[in-house]
Amino acid sequence: MVEGENEAMRRHLRFMNARNNPVHTLVSLFIVAVLFIFFQGTIMKNLQRTQMMLLNSGSEQHNKGKYVHHIKHVAAPDISRINPKFAAKYKKEIGIKVNGTLLRGVKKDHRKYYVPNDEGRFTCLSGNETIEFHLVNNDYCDCSDGSDEPGTSACKNGRFYCEPELRYMTSSRVNDGICDCCDGSDEWKGVTLAPDLKLPVTDDVQRAPCSDTCLDYHHQQIHDENVKKEGILAKEEIVQKFKNQNIEEGKYGEENEFYYLSKECYVYKSPSYMYEICPYHNASQIGEETWLIGSGGELQGNFQLTMDNGASEHCPDGKPRKSILMFKCSPETTVKYVSEKSTCEYHVKFHTPAACVTSQQNADTPSEKDETPNEKDDIPNEKDDIPIEKDDIPNEKDDPSPDER
Repeated sequence: MVEGENEAMRRHLRFMNARNNPVHTLVSLFIVAVLFIFFQGTIMKNLQRTQMMLLNSGSEQHNKGKYVHHIKHVAAPDISRINPKFAAKYKKEIGIKVNGTLLRGVKKDHRKYYVPNDEGRFTCLSGNETIEFHLVNNDYCDCSDGSDEPGTSACKNGRFYCEPELRYMTSSRVNDGICDCCDGSDEWKGVTLAPDLKLPVTDDVQRAPCSDTCLDYHHQQIHDENVKKEGILAKEEIVQKFKNQNIEEGKYGEENEFYYLSKECYVYKSPSYMYEICPYHNASQIGEETWLIGSGGELQGNFQLTMDNGASEHCPDGKPRKSILMFKCSPETTVKYVSEKSTCEYHVKFHTPAACVTSQQNADTPSEKDETPNEKDDIPNEKDDIPIEKDDIPNEKDDPSPDER
């Protein structure tokens, strides 16, 4: 009996010694670590394989028929019914990434239409379809108007916007291996063409991977021409808006195109001062003290508004301060720069569609050679006028107003 109990005790001691052996513990931990790393590697490999499959899908249409997304037909969208999460951002500039979706190919001013509504869905720009927001730019065409795929070639009627050049192009050129946008944004997948593929050898044909050539002279010309096209279109809308109003003849231009400027005030901030410019009313320099630097307004030609009769304190010979607004064609209305060219005389660089003219109009533009140094991009390009090409300008469907939505 005693001998059996001793044998049991010896087995128990051997077992306890084995469990407390540090070598065995380290070996066990090592085995567990190896297994963990192996399974992690397998998971990452599968994820990479899935991403490569998506990346290499390109503009291929194969196997897309088996993916069906049900489209919910609704009434024209109300832009005010956006997701509360994005309500605060709506009035500001919206970034290129919204709710995890990259808005490639969307015009910066149109990103406000690419935010989820209060149901978390995207409303097609045609206004009669909605889809889940994560389906935007997923390389599958869901909206009949192609507005859900601006950054891929999935929709035959889709259009990709080259932001630096201010122009649209057909989405079939997206990720085709040819650099169409000067910044290469249309070739974001980096798809390369076969080396033996014969293409015309010209400076206009650049293969992916693309380099940023937006500062090249040729692309700068394209940019300037498209700025003019969009500006002329915006000017026509302004003229039509105020066409039937009782406006003093000749004061605001031949077609009263500058009248809309008298309805708003525009702010420019310099390192030292803030300027508030209210065309045809008053202009102020705001710092430790506020000075009236011009009032009223007399239009001279199509490109300059002189605002006299500002405050005369601290000016030579009691001469009143004066502001000269120098207009430049642009689709946007904004003050670009304010400088005091001489004591109590201020020059204001003002971008506005009202300054855009066609080849049939007389473009009597003042010289700006002595304007702000190192601002070459602000000097107007007086090249031949380019006729409007409607294909390069979005129509009303491409830029729906909040009321239409």
